[in-house]
Amino acid sequence: MKLTLTPMQSRALAVALLLALLALLAVLVYVPWQRAHLHYDTAIEDRLDRTSRYLRVAAQRRNVEANIALTTKRDAGRYYLKASSPALAAAEVQQMAQAIIEANELKVESTQIATHKDDGPRRKVAVDFQLRGKLPALQKALYELETALPYLYVDNLVVRSSVARVFLPVPGVEPDVLVQFELYAFARLAKPALKKP
Repeated sequence: MKLTLTPMQSRALAVALLLALLALLAVLVYVPWQRAHLHYDTAIEDRLDRTSRYLRVAAQRRNVEANIALTTKRDAGRYYLKASSPALAAAEVQQMAQAIIEANELKVESTQIATHKDDGPRRKVAVDFQLRGKLPALQKALYELETALPYLYVDNLVVRSSVARVFLPVPGVEPDVLVQFELYAFARLAKPALKKP
């Protein structure tokens, strides 16, 4: 069966094909152009956002420099142990802790110096303690240890009762507790001397 078109129908079909071809060309040009446009808009927006953040940071420069100068003027060394060698630093921690522990009437059952750890310009020195005493005295001693200068840090705290489960408390008498904890502080390491060529 042969399809025959009238001249009017063939003109209409030619116009329709022309319009379809133009639409296809428009889509082939417009879609990549639109994607590129969206990509560049996003990149410009990102750069403007970064620039505004950098300008805000730059505007704070004077305040930051003033704070750094103020911090430098303060004696930061008071927060660190005086000795930097592991043995002397551990002895310093023990001495500080011993004074606070004895002032609160706690008994030291044992102490053990843990291995030190160097972290950049600082050295972490730790001492393990095992104590016995009354709970209120322990609370006060722990508070004093963590508020002392140089800073001391209590870690791995274990508090156990020293009485059996069937113990009947005596009114007005506080039973002892057993306490284990690690007490550590930081010491500054000496800066290595620069080698001369």
